[in-house]
Order: sequence, then structure tokens, then C-alpha cells
Amino acid sequence: MSQEPARPVTPATETSRRNTAVTLNYCRAALHRIRRAPSKQVLLEEQQRILNNLDLNQIDDPEVISLYRSILDEIGQVEISDRERVVIGEQFHRGVQRKLGTDFFVIGAQAATGQVGSVIQSGANSWWDYRSTQIKRDSDLWQVEKTQFTTLMTRSSTFLDSFWKLSRKNEIPDKWLLRDQDLDQLTETLEEQDPERRLRMLARSERFMECYPPYWYYVARTQQQLGRNQDAVRTFERLTEIGHGHFRQDDMLASSMANMALIQESERDPEAPRTAARAFDYSTRNWEANLVCAWVLGRHGEYRDAEDLILCNMDDELETDQSSVALVSLYFHSADKGKLKNLLEDERVVRRIPIPGLLLCARLLGPDDLPRGAETYLASTLTAVPRSSGRMNAISVAAARGWKLNDAEALISDGSHTFQYAGHRAIEEGLEVSFTPSLDSKSSGELGTTLKMTLRYPATPPIQIVLTRETRDEVAVNDQRGSGRFPLFGGSLTGSSRSREGQGMYRIQEIEVDGLRLSLRPSTSSSDEIRVLRPEFPDAEQTTRG
Repeated sequence: MSQEPARPVTPATETSRRNTAVTLNYCRAALHRIRRAPSKQVLLEEQQRILNNLDLNQIDDPEVISLYRSILDEIGQVEISDRERVVIGEQFHRGVQRKLGTDFFVIGAQAATGQVGSVIQSGANSWWDYRSTQIKRDSDLWQVEKTQFTTLMTRSSTFLDSFWKLSRKNEIPDKWLLRDQDLDQLTETLEEQDPERRLRMLARSERFMECYPPYWYYVARTQQQLGRNQDAVRTFERLTEIGHGHFRQDDMLASSMANMALIQESERDPEAPRTAARAFDYSTRNWEANLVCAWVLGRHGEYRDAEDLILCNMDDELETDQSSVALVSLYFHSADKGKLKNLLEDERVVRRIPIPGLLLCARLLGPDDLPRGAETYLASTLTAVPRSSGRMNAISVAAARGWKLNDAEALISDGSHTFQYAGHRAIEEGLEVSFTPSLDSKSSGELGTTLKMTLRYPATPPIQIVLTRETRDEVAVNDQRGSGRFPLFGGSLTGSSRSREGQGMYRIQEIEVDGLRLSLRPSTSSSDEIRVLRPEFPDAEQTTRG
């Protein structure tokens, strides 16, 4: 009996078989996660991110399509309230990297590539970074009803039977297909905190993970965490070859482009902006990837494309706080004064911006175009109170969180006393920072009526803040302003310090940065009047506001 000759394997056939294997692995992984954690959160995530997001052109067998549709129908029958959708949706947009926006987009005069340091290793997360976190059944608030889950699992079991038949029909090698134990082992591996050990464990799983794109994503992210940038770039490229075309919105590949662009930018590779632009082709809903790619594009002067990526976040309300900071940074670096001024008209945006960046925006706009609300906010964000420890003077400074005083080198002087940083503690909406006399300074004697505070931030010109002691008339005005739209900061220090030590509170009179001098001391006749004086520099462009 003659055997049927084997079908020749052509590149097109090989690609089709590999694509089929990848699609089947995605389906199997989704059903595996549903079985392991049968909650409404998991059902909604797998439905929206995997099953209902797959490109069905990768599956040619009508039987599989029919079963695939029935699984989606079963998931769709699980009742999920609007409130549940909101809570679950918020978890998509929140990650462990919430520090990204305000630190990554702090506006510096010269943002050197080398200063992105640890950001390159942490990179941009995607939903897949959070999906790997194990979900505990007993901590979930919304369990799937037993009858609904039983029906769904019956459908999924039938699907897995078809999974085996389809793999045989298409002659898909066994090493390309996942098993439940492979997925369990991958979950355990990703829980390993030591990146060196995690990379070794991932390497041992490679022979069964060749056609599962998330595996290559986790390998690349671990290499990136270890600083093995070239290895990470090669792995991201391999991931793109295997994973391209399987989803209509592919957050994982968008994140991969963002991380590749970040690595390339750190090594001054001219391909960095082209890589960043590719992220838009894969997905627009990954807020971290959008911000990182916008940052890379902005550094290369491609402001329009960078703006589009940030506005994707703003329009879809994805991490609006950090996205608005990024948009301010972009308009500052592109010197787009019109859009920057319009953005700073929004008091909510002003409060989100790190104050060193807000001051540089004021430098760019000039005193005539800086919105009044931004000026009033600046005047209300920092106060100082004299302290005493025995005969030694000390100063406590209360600063709004936007000053980021814990990131600055700070020094205070009244002309005869010099104070240096001694420690800080968190208070409501900011920090209280303690200053004690430096070694070469007098430690006793009454403080002067004026204090000069010097702040030095990385990649930002030095900031000089002049604080003056309140007069009795100003105390009443400031107390009145304290209940307005922009409450004066440090109110918790005011009463106790004044009554105990007999000395008034120091408030901002002027701020000087990079040639701009703002006079921010409120007048005694109006609680909202802020005067901006012309800088005492002959080449300054600023003019006096009435």
C-alpha cells in the first residue's frame, strides 16, 4: 500500500500554520485564565482584550469559528452592571508606574538623554504586565454564577477538542501549542522577583512557548529591566514578527514599540522616532505607550504626531492627570504659546503641573500672557515658619506637592543665617521640610524679615524664592484668601507657630527663574491681586502688568 506523499512546506504554508498556532494559543490562554479565576473582571477583560479582539482571518475552520462565537455569546450573557464596568475599566488604566507622568515629563531647560536612566529599564507597561498578576478568588467581589460558569466551561471544553483536531489537520508541530501546565508554569515564573532568575526560568520554557507572543514580551521586558538593551530590542523585534496581525487593538505591540523607541533614544539611534510612530498603528488605548512615544517624538521635533498620541489619552479619559502634564511639556518644548496659554487657563491642569515646570512656562509666556489663576496658585503653594530648638533657630517649610522639594537641593538664607535641609514629612497635599543652621552659619539670633530660598532641580535653572514675613494687615488678607479657590498652603502651621513663637509666617514675595522675576505678594486691597514686575535685566522681554 503506497503512502500519500507529504505536502511540500512552502513559506506561505509555514506562515499560515504559525499564525493558526498563535491564534489557538491566545484562545487557550484566555479560557485557561477564565477557568483559574472565574470572576466578572476576568470575563470582561478576556472578552474585550482577547476573544473579541482577535482577527478571525487567522482561523479558516468554520467549526472553530462557530464554537468561538458561542463562547463569546456565553460571556456576553453574564450580567455586568455599569458600575462594575467602570471599576474594572479603571483597573485597565492604573498601574504600578503611576509616577511616570509627573517625573518623566518634568520640564527641564535641557533634558539630556542620559537623565532618563531608570525610566529606560522600567519602560512602558501594557495590560499584559498587569494580566500576569494572579487573581485570588476569595478577594473578588463579583463571582460568576455557577450555572453560567458551568455552561461556559462546557463550551470551552468543546473548543479544546476542536483545538486538537485543527492542529492535526494543519500539521501544527506539538511544540508550537500550549498546554495548561505550560501556562501555569509561566504564571509562577512571572511571580519571581529576581529578574536574573526569572530570565533563566523563562529561557527553560522557550521550547513550548515559541508561538505564544506574550512569552516573548515577558522575556524582552525582563531583559530591559536588567539593562540588556540590545537583547531586549532583538526580542521585541522577534515578538513583532510572531505577533503582528492577530489583534485589532494590540496593546502589547504598542508597548513594545514604546520600549524599543525608549531604548533606541537612550542610545541615540536615529530610528527612535520611526519606532515610536509605529505604536500608533497597533493601538491607541495604551496610555503609557502613548506618553512614552509622544516624549520620544517630541524630542525629535515631531510635535504634531506627539500631540495626537497625548490627545488620544485625553479624549478617551485615559490617565488624564499625567496626560495633561505631558501636553503642557510638549507645548512648552515646541514653544506653542497659544495652546500653552489656553491649557493653563484650566485650574485643574495648573494644579497637576510640577511647579518648576509651571515657572518655566511662565518664563516662556511672559507676564502679560500668564493666566491670572496660575499666578494666584503659585503665590499660595509655599510658606515658611520659624522654629526654635533651645537657642537654635530652625525653619519649617510647607510646600504643595507640585514643588517636589524632595527632588531638589534646597538652601535658605536671611543674609546672616544659612539653613540646610534636615528632613521632611508628608502632610496633606504636600510636604513639610525642616531646615537647620549649616555648620558655618550662626545658629541663634532673630531672623530677618526676608528669607531667600534657592532650589536646584536636575535639568532646570536654579529657582530663587524670596519670602517675607507677614504684616498685620496682610495676615487678615491672607486669612481671607485662604478660603478662596486657591487656599494658602501651610495653614496647619500658621496658628500654632505664630502663637507659640511670636513670629509671623513667611510667604512668597517673588520667584525668579531663568531671567524672569514674578512678584506674587498679594496687596492688602484685593485678595486676588498679584503683581508681576518687570525683571531687572536689560535684555528681558517681559513688561509690567498694571
